[in-house]
Amino acid sequence: MNGYFDYNASSVLRPEAAAALRAWVDGGGGNPSSMHGPGRRARLAMEDARRQVAALADGATSRDVVFTSGATESNNTVLRAFAAAQHTSPIVVSTIEHHSLLATADDLERAGHRIVRLPVRADSSIDFSEVTSLELAEGANVLVSLGLANGETGAILDLEALLAACPPSALVHLDVAQAAGRLPVEFAGRVDALSMSGHKFGAPPGIGALFLSSRMRGILRPLLTGGPQEWSLRAGTPNVPGIVAMGAAAEASLRVRESENTRLGALRDSLWQRWQAAVPNLLRITPAGGLPNTLTMAAADCSADTLIAALDLSGFCISAGSACAAGSPEPSHVMKALGLDPRWYGGVLRISAGWATTPADVDALADGLIAVVQRAREAA
Repeated sequence: MNGYFDYNASSVLRPEAAAALRAWVDGGGGNPSSMHGPGRRARLAMEDARRQVAALADGATSRDVVFTSGATESNNTVLRAFAAAQHTSPIVVSTIEHHSLLATADDLERAGHRIVRLPVRADSSIDFSEVTSLELAEGANVLVSLGLANGETGAILDLEALLAACPPSALVHLDVAQAAGRLPVEFAGRVDALSMSGHKFGAPPGIGALFLSSRMRGILRPLLTGGPQEWSLRAGTPNVPGIVAMGAAAEASLRVRESENTRLGALRDSLWQRWQAAVPNLLRITPAGGLPNTLTMAAADCSADTLIAALDLSGFCISAGSACAAGSPEPSHVMKALGLDPRWYGGVLRISAGWATTPADVDALADGLIAVVQRAREAA
């Protein structure tokens, strides 16, 4: 049995990524900035991977991709570069974004930058009306920075509605950490930047990418300086083993994306149906049409920590939301923003499946969760 159901925190390493990583290590490596044979091989391996990663976004080319350590670094780079270049221009986020966006926005606000926080509705959709009504100072622009898919609820951004609400000159940045390799991702026309993390779709942790349009490159100032790597946009010796593994994971994810979404969506729906039939007082938080691999729900009169610990002892790995906020005694900022009745706060569980999840795994999890919820309620 594979009891791992926390793919939104980090995917199980795909076999293709493991093979690429092993081949690179066994081949002896090399610094891609060096002119000798191993250096040239490293550069070729990087550029092959850059092409594979670029294919994750419709309309992107290899030239658009800058390798980073992950979406957190990419998000910081975009927001801080915009704030440095556009002192009087607002940055727009929503109240349900990943902490790497929200904490960065908070930091910039403390430094005097204008931050606009869009509210969210109970169905997890974002209200864009404030973007439409933004009043900009002369010469000012706006950066809109939102997640394409929410890692806690599985809700997917209405990109068409967002672009319709944005001023024509707006720079649009999407955090696609939860979407890359799982959903079609647009990088053409009105989208200027994408942030992603390889470990979300089967690469090892510590490698990611930042896609940049020519407009965004015009204002970008790198967080890391000291060398000409990545077109002088991100200094430092590249993580070539991680890069080649990310490329292999990207290619594998794209190859099976449609079939995997169909399979995982069916497993998610069957899981929810079994729980609904067996356990009263459950609230489904993941909206219809959300990420096919994600089911977030809440059990009344239960402690998520207790349920997670009991399931862990039985070999199942689930979470109460974002791994970045694990251990906090406070309800998730996402759940607060949704306006949930406080009776649900303590029992929120996120189940996220992935490429290695089987129907037998889901059946076993359903049995396990039914049992631990019933025991928890009897004890209470």
